[in-house]
Amino acid sequence: MDDTATKRLTQQPVPNVPAFFGPNWNGWAVTALAVACIIAFFVTQTVIFVFVLLREHPEFIRYPSELMTQSKDPLFVVNFLTAKNLWVISVFSEATLALMTIGFAQVAFRATTANLGLTAPKRMSWVAVGIGAGFALFLISGMVEAVTTAIFGSHPQPQALALVKHHGLFDFALDLMSVSVAAPIAEEIFFRGFVFTGLVQRMSPLLAMTISAGFFALAHVEKWSFLPIFAIGFGLAWVYYNTRSLWVNIISHATINTISLVAAYLFPQLIK
Repeated sequence: MDDTATKRLTQQPVPNVPAFFGPNWNGWAVTALAVACIIAFFVTQTVIFVFVLLREHPEFIRYPSELMTQSKDPLFVVNFLTAKNLWVISVFSEATLALMTIGFAQVAFRATTANLGLTAPKRMSWVAVGIGAGFALFLISGMVEAVTTAIFGSHPQPQALALVKHHGLFDFALDLMSVSVAAPIAEEIFFRGFVFTGLVQRMSPLLAMTISAGFFALAHVEKWSFLPIFAIGFGLAWVYYNTRSLWVNIISHATINTISLVAAYLFPQLIK
């Protein structure tokens, strides 16, 4: 594309493509809205967690000291995150993240869903591309995790330990909706469709991928899993930038999570 065409694309909105084209979103606005979305996500997650916890254990309302005592047990949260509880927490918190991201982008930048990457891919093979990218990123993150485990020891995520305790088709169906549907859709809309887009509009793609991947890893609040999640975040940003469609990303992200979910059910000893 010549300089004249590039300049023309950056001077006027292009409603049916990702916001890599068209006028830049205001950087301060992107930052403020991203922070607001993350805060809303964690607040919603915390509120739902507390609500479900107190509903199952009303005695904690009368005896909060008992809650404090039990919460010191490292397995307290793991045991609480049954498939049903994880589903409730995930669906509400992920829906909050996705809807707030779309709403803020529309109000602040008049962004269409296509500007956020939610447009049909041009290639018919997008599902295969997404699955292939997901497998590749799973292997890459696995190699990174193997290195960190060799250096620092094994530190599985609490959610992974919780999945090991789930059994049966009903639990698997709930976990599939939580881990492989709700999370990929919401996280791709926010981290790639919104955050990465706001970055790549004003810096090199490589730097934007690096920063957005760091933000993606930090948001998972798991220091021992930072590098594997960073690798996944970087790869997903690369996939989005090159395919221009979040649907490919959602399939890739869902593939990664589904492989991890199936492994937790079939090979729990690997998680433990």
